[in-house]
Amino acid sequence: MADSKKSRGLGHVVRSRESSDQDPYTHSLLRHVFSDQEKSSEAGAAGVEKAMDLHNLQSYIDLSLSDAVNLQGACAGAREEESSPDENSGRIGSKEVFFDIYSNVGTLIVEPDRLGVSSLSNFSSMRANTCVYKGKWVYELMLGSKGVMQLGWCTMQCKFSQEEGVGDTQDSYAYDGSRLRKWNVKTQKYGEPWLTGDVISCAIDCDEGTMTFYRNGNCMGQAFSTVRRGPGLAYFPAVSLSISENLRANFGATPLRYPLEGYQPLQDPPKSDLVRAQVLFGYLEKLLPVMIEDDKVIGAEVIQGKGEEALPPLTEHRTRRCTAMLVAAHIFEKLAPLLRSAYIVEGHLLKFLLKFRDCDIHLSEQPYISKLLDLFWALLQDFELKTCLEHLVTTLLSSYRFSPVTSDFRYPKLYLNLTLAILQHGRTRKHLLANVLFDKVKFPIFLHIKPPDDGGLAEMVPIVYWEYQTKEEDDPVPDEPPEVLRKKKDYLASCEELRKQIEEVEDIQVAMLKVLLIWNDPKDGKTTRDIFMEKLRAFLRENSAYTRIHTCPLPVSLCFYHRLIQALRYYWDLFQKEDTGRFVHSSGSFVPVQEFWVDTREYYDFQRCGGLMSHLNRTLGAEVNKAQGISVSDDGKVVRTDKKSKDSAAQSTEVYPEPEMPSGNSLMKLLDSLVILYHIAAHKQLGKMCALRDNMRDFVFALQDTEEKIKRCSTETTDIRDDLEQAKKVFLEKITEQSRQMGWVIAVIYSKSKQNDIAWMLRVILTTVEKASKYKQLFQFVPELYIESCINSYNALKNYLHPTTKCDQIEGYDELLVKYANFLTSHFADSRIVSNDLRDNLVQALACFTCYPRTLQVLEALPWERKASVIKSLIAPYENRSWAHTNWILVRLWKGCGFAFRYRFLPNLVPSKVQPTEFSFVSLQKPCPSYVYQSILAKILLDEEAMSTRFLDTLMNQLNWSFSEFVGIMQEINQLVSHTEHMFLEGRQLKICAACFEISVCLLRVLEMVVSIASQLFTDWSRPSAELFLKRIMQLLSQVMSRITSKNGAFEKLVSLPLPGLDSVTYFPVLTVAVGILIKLLIDTQGERQEKATRALLLDAGFKMSTLDFVLGEIPPEKGKKGKKFSLKTYEEVSKEELENIESLRVYLKHKENSLESQSQVKVRDEDLCTICYASPRSATFIPCGHQSCRTCITQQLMAKKECFFCKAIITSVKDMHGNTILREQCQGQSKH
Repeated sequence: MADSKKSRGLGHVVRSRESSDQDPYTHSLLRHVFSDQEKSSEAGAAGVEKAMDLHNLQSYIDLSLSDAVNLQGACAGAREEESSPDENSGRIGSKEVFFDIYSNVGTLIVEPDRLGVSSLSNFSSMRANTCVYKGKWVYELMLGSKGVMQLGWCTMQCKFSQEEGVGDTQDSYAYDGSRLRKWNVKTQKYGEPWLTGDVISCAIDCDEGTMTFYRNGNCMGQAFSTVRRGPGLAYFPAVSLSISENLRANFGATPLRYPLEGYQPLQDPPKSDLVRAQVLFGYLEKLLPVMIEDDKVIGAEVIQGKGEEALPPLTEHRTRRCTAMLVAAHIFEKLAPLLRSAYIVEGHLLKFLLKFRDCDIHLSEQPYISKLLDLFWALLQDFELKTCLEHLVTTLLSSYRFSPVTSDFRYPKLYLNLTLAILQHGRTRKHLLANVLFDKVKFPIFLHIKPPDDGGLAEMVPIVYWEYQTKEEDDPVPDEPPEVLRKKKDYLASCEELRKQIEEVEDIQVAMLKVLLIWNDPKDGKTTRDIFMEKLRAFLRENSAYTRIHTCPLPVSLCFYHRLIQALRYYWDLFQKEDTGRFVHSSGSFVPVQEFWVDTREYYDFQRCGGLMSHLNRTLGAEVNKAQGISVSDDGKVVRTDKKSKDSAAQSTEVYPEPEMPSGNSLMKLLDSLVILYHIAAHKQLGKMCALRDNMRDFVFALQDTEEKIKRCSTETTDIRDDLEQAKKVFLEKITEQSRQMGWVIAVIYSKSKQNDIAWMLRVILTTVEKASKYKQLFQFVPELYIESCINSYNALKNYLHPTTKCDQIEGYDELLVKYANFLTSHFADSRIVSNDLRDNLVQALACFTCYPRTLQVLEALPWERKASVIKSLIAPYENRSWAHTNWILVRLWKGCGFAFRYRFLPNLVPSKVQPTEFSFVSLQKPCPSYVYQSILAKILLDEEAMSTRFLDTLMNQLNWSFSEFVGIMQEINQLVSHTEHMFLEGRQLKICAACFEISVCLLRVLEMVVSIASQLFTDWSRPSAELFLKRIMQLLSQVMSRITSKNGAFEKLVSLPLPGLDSVTYFPVLTVAVGILIKLLIDTQGERQEKATRALLLDAGFKMSTLDFVLGEIPPEKGKKGKKFSLKTYEEVSKEELENIESLRVYLKHKENSLESQSQVKVRDEDLCTICYASPRSATFIPCGHQSCRTCITQQLMAKKECFFCKAIITSVKDMHGNTILREQCQGQSKH
């Protein structure tokens, strides 16, 4: 305090320069500011001047403060604060109460003031540094999350672990609002569900031995009435938090938000200082309007040319502004030390600022608040100013975060408007941004809007409504009665009113960001925007997926994301107006590719499409220089080159577009940061909100089903009817609650404006990737997160916001679909993307895009060259990509055309999202085959022999592998089941079994499509590989059908077991596709081709005629064996025509089988048999070595390598036994590869 007086010293300056005669303005000003205190001081003080002037003003203030303290009876309290703690008060410990870090169990992040904690481990516990044993005490906990926490009291003897926390041991007591329980070794139901932003008051009465908990000031009832008391028992405030939970405690360092009568906080309030601060703020309240009016007068005089052009000499009369400033200096002499107290800041300064805040102004500076901050910067010392501003922002955030939510959101608007007014003060803004907003507090929380609890939602959305749910999307919806239509109207009107109130809050939040993005206030080489960008990048780094400390809650990050978009687009369009010909509007904004190869651009642990940045710099550094039009001369100097010149074009193998500059550097950097923010946080939160909608849909289905049962229920079965009515009541209560919560989602999260933000982001990324792709290999500098965010943002629009906010409402949605289709088809097989996982994501996204009629039409409308490229990429050899996903795309293009392949889900399964399918919900869409892509596939397969040969060879190899794996795992499961119980089977083993089966079925469906659209690949033996592929496909079909239909086989046993996860492993999917392929090859073909296919099947050793009998259910059951036999005749999914085709196939094959048996076969000598397969005679000679084999074996060998089986010589050609050259294409194709 001595240093403070010494450094200020303004009172001494005044006394040395003032004469006894005081000018009229000074006299009137002093009487105006100190009028109330003057009377009491003159009446009660001896030896003080009768007339108050600047000479004795400091003494007058001292005397006034002393009188005020005496009048309030706070002198005794002040002496108690300065003395040692009273042992009889019932409290033991430090006067300043905070969490004791040495009591920590688990992993907790503790804020610098030791009042805020966040858990990073399973169950972390910590207690305070002060305990109580007598009297009535209370402390408050402000919840930053709403998960599992146990909050209450414990003794020193309580030992916690990461499994046991507060309430799990003797002499520890806790309340858990997540599970609605109270804990003291045993647990009982108690309390109300808590939400993020709630204030929980923990009260203990040590005299009566009771504990009570309050939520937002509302008593939840006495929790414990038999708290142990006596020697050695004193209770500490204590908390236990599960992972990711966080809270902030108030033991009395600031005023309690919900004080309880008769209870006192653990930390005593500074009573004397509060009285002094009240008096001093009373002076300021009268002085500030005078100073503002003087400023207005002076400003008007300057505008009119009457103002003083130069400062008057020191010996002349003092100006009015100077007089007011001197009076303010005397006030701040006493007020400044008090402002270092958080209690004073919250108890008085905050209220003072709110009193002077103009509710009608938030887009321009508030004069009173601006003037007060000017006084702070002029009259407070640095350490006082910094502490005061830090306390002020912390108090504002806490007040905003934990204030009650009302229907008009007056409290959020109140505190946000005040925060905005403070940020509009230039010096204060820069200081807070550089030192407080991101370092001491979590500024993004200012941009979050706390949802109300169920009671608040009931007030905002009094009438609820929900749509009738149908089992199929295109099923007719019954007409809604008038009363339901009225409810719908009222419900939507409530949601609209809620949205308007929310948008008013959001407008203030966006205005705050606009202030923080001001670019025309440079000081020390930095603008406000520069500082904000530094803090934003640090925020992104801390919240990236690879760091777990100090992460921001996802709901907060989503709000931060949406507000930033609005602020960015505002400044982007403002910047574009400066040069409309050069810069682009925000609707066409993008990040230019040169931003990605800048060394200063940090992407943390996120990789680039081409791999590590160091690798890209090393391999593509020269190309980067060429793209920028620069080169490095022999002497090491950077030289600017003309990319359009012939010499430059001749030196460079690539021609790059001119670099673009869509906007200012800082705005492009901010846009890049927005993409990162969406990737690391916003998208995850959007996905989480779907759970509420899906859960509500399930409850509505349950309610509708219950109502139907009630209608069918007989009046005689009263017990059943009562149970149904009770179930209906429960469902109605739950749906009513969820409907109101969905109202909040509709208004705040899935609103039209939020949908536009996501759609805008998708356009930005699509444009960015499209322009970067034109830079050939330099595209590899694009971060992978751009590709992932592009997929995710489309998925959010299609599956998260839709159908709550329809996709059709997006402006230019059709154009957006076309751009997204071009993006997927251009990059799902892009060799410039080196990450297998990222390429898998692209393939999966393309697969989902093919599942809906509208998006499939977009794909079909692409140019023919692009469509052909897609097909060629899909049938290319499976190298470094997911062949399962590409096959699934081919299956979707075929689904709806195959044999009994018109189902959405397997006949034995209900249409549920939990069905074990490859892509969950999209797998359940109605079939929409693409005849356009089927025709393109047929043309490519028939015209390009080498490509079709490699594709079919790979396809059959994968089918053989997947089915063999399935058979092996199936046999292992049967062996385990025969020796042990089902419960000992590993879930992973069952999943692999189901996956191998589904992959086999998918591969068979692809084969079915190929056989249907290009059967010549198998039956036209003028093609070199046709004979081989026909024999291979017949061998595969025989093996599959034999294994599946075998009596008492492993498959029959497997499908009879009630094993979880194997619901999709049934006879129907695999037998229908196998039979479908046989019908295509044997019934739908005629003449010589039919004969060749028939002979290939019947001569295969694995084929059994009984498999077709099994398919039709004509295998007689074994004696004594129960159970329903399989038959395709019992399935509605199989048409009458298809059943007739099966019967025709069976009759035809039996006839041909008898014919083959009756024919005399020429016996082939053993020495003439092929020594590779011993199944066919030798018919091919290898050149130049002369070794021989059958044509089938050498054809298959040449698909892999061009070596002789026997001598490993390189085969240059193959001839038949008559010397004619055969398999020329295989030899040439192999030599090319």
